[in-house]
Amino acid sequence: MSPDFIKRKILLLGDASVGKTSLIRRFVVDKFSDDYITTIGTKVTKRDLRLELGNRTVDLSMMIWDVLGQKGYKGIQESAARGARGVILVFDLTRPETKRSFEEYWLPRVRAVAGSIPMVIVGNKVDIVERREDALAQVTDLGKKHGTPAFVSSAKTGENAEAAFLAIGTLVVQQPEAAEGEGKGTTEEGPLTLVGATDQVIVDFCREFGDMETGMPLVRQQLTRAGVDINAPSKEGLRLALEYLAEVEAGFKGAEEVEANKLRRLAWIKEAK
Repeated sequence: MSPDFIKRKILLLGDASVGKTSLIRRFVVDKFSDDYITTIGTKVTKRDLRLELGNRTVDLSMMIWDVLGQKGYKGIQESAARGARGVILVFDLTRPETKRSFEEYWLPRVRAVAGSIPMVIVGNKVDIVERREDALAQVTDLGKKHGTPAFVSSAKTGENAEAAFLAIGTLVVQQPEAAEGEGKGTTEEGPLTLVGATDQVIVDFCREFGDMETGMPLVRQQLTRAGVDINAPSKEGLRLALEYLAEVEAGFKGAEEVEANKLRRLAWIKEAK
């Protein structure tokens, strides 16, 4: 019997610097680097797996979305979550505040947008915790609480990186098709911040370009070119980025539309506090 072919979108969510990018790198190319690079927006990586599920063989193409962990980028995070069929929620075992974020911020967020999609919990950086048994007990309790597989992991040593992705892969291929897209999304509250304005600019450009997966590499390139710090954007840097993004849009849009887009985005930056 020939294998079934399934393509699924998988999210990695969690606070900044918990090790999401390193876990993906370990899983996809089996390498690790101590260098920390902030994910700007989203980055998509692919890996194909063959899963043997009883009398069924599945060739699974995993599109793994690494989503920036800075709070305040709600538009990007919600756009990334749409259409996802599974999520790995990551926290840092050496930073208790990242575990609180997992339960108070990331889990409600993904449920609001993507619905009750399959989930795997990962407590990362087990190689540097003081008491391994305490870390293991903490992660085991979380798994029981949320009724989902849970792992301690280390992107550095590779411990359980493969196991976590195999677990979410197995769950998503068993999930009925009708389960996709249950969430309704959320709305932004309070005054617009510079992070919020940056978020709106990125989402708006990707929407104009077509979608987030194709537009994000261009956004990432122009924000980097303009020297924008995604963690603490400045108005000067964002204005320069708007000029660069307008240059990109000029290649496929008319001059009036390019100018209108730039002015709309500039208004968000001017409004931001």
